[in-house]
Amino acid sequence: MTVNKTNSTKRGIPGSVGLANLGNSCYMNCILQCLVHVEPLTNYILSSKKKEQKEEEEEEEEEEEEEEEEEGEPSSLSSSFTKDINRTNPLGSGGKVAEAYASLIKAIWSGQHTFLSPQALKNTIATFAPQFQNTRQHDAQEFLSFLIDGLHEDLNRVSFSSSSSSSLSLSLSSSSSPTVTIIHDAKSIRGKGGKDPNNGGGGDDTLLACKTWAHHLLRNDSIIVDHFQGMQRTSLTCPRCKNQSIKFDVYSSISLTLKGRTDGRPICLYSCLQNFTGEEQLDDCNAWYCSNCKVNVNAIKCVKLWTVPNILVLHLNRFTFRSSKRRGGGMLQSKIEDVVDFPVDHLNMEPFVHGPKATSSNNDDGSGGSLNAAPIYKLVGIVEHSGETADSGHYTATVRNSRDCRFYKCNDSQIGDATDNLKGSGVYLLFYKRENKGECKWGGMDRIMMLGGGKKGTGGSAASSSSSYQPSPSILDSEGFTMVVGKKKKKKSVVLL
Repeated sequence: MTVNKTNSTKRGIPGSVGLANLGNSCYMNCILQCLVHVEPLTNYILSSKKKEQKEEEEEEEEEEEEEEEEEGEPSSLSSSFTKDINRTNPLGSGGKVAEAYASLIKAIWSGQHTFLSPQALKNTIATFAPQFQNTRQHDAQEFLSFLIDGLHEDLNRVSFSSSSSSSLSLSLSSSSSPTVTIIHDAKSIRGKGGKDPNNGGGGDDTLLACKTWAHHLLRNDSIIVDHFQGMQRTSLTCPRCKNQSIKFDVYSSISLTLKGRTDGRPICLYSCLQNFTGEEQLDDCNAWYCSNCKVNVNAIKCVKLWTVPNILVLHLNRFTFRSSKRRGGGMLQSKIEDVVDFPVDHLNMEPFVHGPKATSSNNDDGSGGSLNAAPIYKLVGIVEHSGETADSGHYTATVRNSRDCRFYKCNDSQIGDATDNLKGSGVYLLFYKRENKGECKWGGMDRIMMLGGGKKGTGGSAASSSSSYQPSPSILDSEGFTMVVGKKKKKKSVVLL
């Protein structure tokens, strides 16, 4: 896979390279600029050869030669990246999207260019996503979702040629703490429930969270799962009998609804997070069937973050829809232009996390997260939008270069300093990276689920089965919720294949 390179005699700053606008492609350029500086993904793609030979080079080479090598183009893509390319995944592109993305990333970090044309990547993406074939403007958040999903499927470590050998067995007992055991390729993955001092949820929550994540890993295991995905817990409570059901869902970004202020003051990001994790009562159109009352009720819905990933993407939903009489009852979109006040170097997510908060060392070299490290994040990138609707107007990005730690404004092919100008009224997406001492695999779920005979945090594949998952109707209702309060039975054992 080649990259359309520009002819420039001036050497660029590694990582801070302009991207040519290919016809309203600013929605793509701003997302690429932010992902370039997501270190876990970029380091995974590019060769680690220089890091492995660093000590030897310092002894054998002159200081000037070292600097030249440091700015030069990476010699190859990493072996981990090339090994993980999945060419048999029916939901992927046969590795073509991942290879096109990696080729662009390699050129951006070479230090040889001031700006590049991402035409090869755009053409590859359009082959598998026809909605991006045209030169119309698109929603940057929608493009991000497609690209992240595409990279995940292309780099999915799950083999789709092997037969199923996995099952999940769970046992609920009123007299003992819940446990979950996942049998996978004759290896046991065990996690204990009960009241964990480092766990914001109770035993039933831990059990259901482990079950959900184990099910997810049977089909999904990639660098994206490792660093971009977390879980949220949704509960529905009957206002009459207090009967409650819960379910867990996997997410790769969090969409926060903005509420415009009339006093002109900035909207606080923490307030948006509090609103997201607060309670709301469902209206008649979204009424929930209470199995205890046997009627549809306006249940109390509450969403809590169970885990947060190393790379936290926050979508600030500035667009609202309302019915327009002038358009015959059609929907009219409007935009909230308020400034949002957000942390740059210290976003503390601890108050919003209700699952495992402690992390453990999990990198191959023994480094990584430390026990009881709070989920503190620093800003990596910002996507800003100007215009009336998400699929019109113009997108730009402001990114923190992961090498020199300076902020740069990226307006397609133009790159400029932005250290003193980070916050505006058009902030649409925020990319945060968890501090190194708090980094953890799977948002901390590896601390609960012990892989490979009890060894925590092992790398490599977490699943090798493509079997479909059929939840038992005795556990889940039609919307995927699990009853946690109701008539108790002495013991209930279910095996999910």
